[in-house]
Amino acid sequence: MNQYDVIMRYLRSNPLKNVTPLKMMTAYRGFIDSYLIEQGEHWGILLLLPASCYSFDKKMYPGADSIVLMDYSSPELVPAIVEHIPRDAKLVFKLQQAARIAIQENFPLHPVRSFYSYSTEPDQSFSPDEAAIVSEQIDERLLPLWYSNGYTLEEIRHYFQDGAFSVALYDGLTPLSTCIVFRNEEQIWEIGAVHTAEAGRRKGLAARIVRTALHHTLQRGYTPRYQVQDTNTASIRLAEAVGLTLAVKLEHWMNYIDQPK
Repeated sequence: MNQYDVIMRYLRSNPLKNVTPLKMMTAYRGFIDSYLIEQGEHWGILLLLPASCYSFDKKMYPGADSIVLMDYSSPELVPAIVEHIPRDAKLVFKLQQAARIAIQENFPLHPVRSFYSYSTEPDQSFSPDEAAIVSEQIDERLLPLWYSNGYTLEEIRHYFQDGAFSVALYDGLTPLSTCIVFRNEEQIWEIGAVHTAEAGRRKGLAARIVRTALHHTLQRGYTPRYQVQDTNTASIRLAEAVGLTLAVKLEHWMNYIDQPK
C-alpha cells in the first residue's frame, strides 16, 4: 500500500472529522505535499496545499502561500509534524481546536474565521416535502439563487456531473427556495447553496428544503454535512431547527498579518 492509500485510510477512519483534508487529497493529489509519520501504533498526517489551488482559498487568502491541514492519532506525533511545516511561508492553518492548541506555541497564529459542520445522528430520519422538486439535472431557473451564495457555473456543473441533485420549491414556474446536495468525499455529501428568494423568506421554506435534502441523502446511503460559518446565525438556527447536530468545528488561522476577505 503506497503512502497516499495509507493516508486516506487513516483519514477515512473518521470521515466527517476529516472531510476537508479528504476532499483536498482527492481533488488536488497532484499538487498537495503530504507527510505521513508512523511511530508504533500511532500516526500523524500533514498536508500542505498551495493556496492558489482551491478557489475559496485563492479568493479569501490571496496573500497566502500554503494551506495547512493535519490530523494525528496521538499528540505525541505533533513535534514530528511541526518539523515539516515551513517557517518562512505565509500559511493558513485549517485546524480543529485540539490541533491548533497543540501547535500554537510554534507559530504566531491570528484567528480569521471558523466553520461549523452539522450532521445527523444514527437512525435519524426526515420527512420529505411533497411540494419539493428533486432533480439530478441543472434547472437554469435556479442558477441565480445558487450564484447568490457564491457558487460558479463551473462548480455547479462539476457537482452535477459527479452525481449531485437539487431540491427546490416553486411558486408556479418561479423558484422560491433551493439547495444542492453534492459529493464532498466518498460517503460525505454536502447540503450547500441553500438560498431563498426574497418573495419566499420568513415562511419556513429553507427548513422544508433542507429536510427534504436530508431525507434523500440518507435514503441514498450517504452521510449528510451542512456547513456554516460561525457568524451566520440564520444558518445555525436553520441547522438546529431541522434537528441537525454539531459534529465538527474547523478554525482558520494565519501566521501572518494580512487582510483576509
